[in-house]
Amino acid sequence: MDLYTGLTPFAVVFVVLAAVASVVALGLVADVVVRNRRTRLARHESIGTYYRGLALSH
Repeated sequence: MDLYTGLTPFAVVFVVLAAVASVVALGLVADVVVRNRRTRLARHESIGTYYRGLALSH
């Protein structure tokens, strides 16, 4: 049981870093969606159609 006690701080740090990375990734995705909204609406495309074409063009 003493082996797992030494790993507890590392597990907590890992979970905190994973949570921060998830929040940052979600923020970046939201930023891209908001920036591309005007273009997508001007083309009268759905979200799926617009981003599918955007992903396939790269």
